[in-house]
Amino acid sequence: MGRKISIGVFLGLLIISFLIGFFINDEVKQEKLSTVNGEPIQLKETANAALVVNFKTGQIVAEQNPKQKLTIASTSKLLTTYLVLKAIRSGKLSWQQRIKSNNEIYRLSQNTELMNVTLYPNDSYTVKQLLESTLLISSNATGVLLGDAISGNQTNFAKLMNKTAASFGIPKSEFKFYNAVGISNSYLGSGKIRDISDKAENLASVKALSTIAYRLFTDYPEVMKIMQENQLNFQYPNSSQRFQSIGTLSKFNAEVADTKIKFIAAKSGASRSAGSVMLGLTDKLANGQQYLSVVMNGSDYETPLPTWQLVANMVKEVMNQGTNHVIKKGHAITGSKNLYLQKTQLNQIALKIASTFSFWTNGEGPQRISAQAIPYDRKSAAVKRGQIFTSKINNTKHFDYLYGLDQFHKIKLQATKSTKISHNLFIRYWRWLTH
Repeated sequence: MGRKISIGVFLGLLIISFLIGFFINDEVKQEKLSTVNGEPIQLKETANAALVVNFKTGQIVAEQNPKQKLTIASTSKLLTTYLVLKAIRSGKLSWQQRIKSNNEIYRLSQNTELMNVTLYPNDSYTVKQLLESTLLISSNATGVLLGDAISGNQTNFAKLMNKTAASFGIPKSEFKFYNAVGISNSYLGSGKIRDISDKAENLASVKALSTIAYRLFTDYPEVMKIMQENQLNFQYPNSSQRFQSIGTLSKFNAEVADTKIKFIAAKSGASRSAGSVMLGLTDKLANGQQYLSVVMNGSDYETPLPTWQLVANMVKEVMNQGTNHVIKKGHAITGSKNLYLQKTQLNQIALKIASTFSFWTNGEGPQRISAQAIPYDRKSAAVKRGQIFTSKINNTKHFDYLYGLDQFHKIKLQATKSTKISHNLFIRYWRWLTH
């Protein structure tokens, strides 16, 4: 008789506990603040396309025709430089490795319509010499020779360029590469790509080109030291002959000095179809920000200075519009202030932002972001202090980033204390019941 009562009492308590769990086990409350607008400034420049990017975050803060595929001329060499530095880092090439020139490269280097350092047939030049010439004065034959050294010929190197651009997350509709340096296919002579027009030139949208530059400067920051050399000093082997010329960055900073904007990296391009193209990366400016500014076909290919001025003036325009916001590490964020180990108020762990992050908004005044609450997860029953959890920002619109960089909508949060899985059966049962 007593045993039956005990079983009955146990079953009664079990039913009651389930009812308690059912009624108190509400969904985690989601909090959402007012919408934050990150729409880029819509530029109206005398150019076919333009873009300004916050270099720290990759956020696009100003744009004009960002996704149209256009001729990019010698700014193609930024992707070639990326692949050369990648080959050096992997050991396929080395800085002092010598690359032998040939008759076709010599003929290309003698073309008076193109910027070049003469490369004599059968002479060998170091990778360092070739890359410096390609970047500092935009020499074409040197860039083609580097591409051939990596892939054997321009057909194969173009395939590698296209594959690499796609790996950055750039849509295939926004780029097409035919050679290492952006010249017309006809200039390559016997090395030109078959079955395409002799007039074919490298194409990319301004957003695609900016993404390539961003990847180059962030993955291989050493490239900026090359760009910052005041002039090219090209010493020919076994000869006292030397080629010297002022570098692009030095010329660029001199021409835009009146804007008070200093650039620490730059690459220009020009052709009849591309007009004048210019890309510049600023130093850290008075507002604490650094910008990547790009203009495509801002002026005639023979008169690049208006385009160069436009690159600097766009940065000044951006500095005077919108607001930069910084949320520091250790702050709590609305909506994700706690990790819920169960859907009651009995067991929560405070969460703090794991690392400082920033964003720009097209407007003035403070802008607060909120994030989705992190619901109970059985695996989270044991939490270590400092453990990282990921939530999603839930109150933003029109934010745009370079391809492959849209990480803003995810936010990493850090647990402020540890918990342990209890061995007490009743506690474990209660946590299971209220999950």
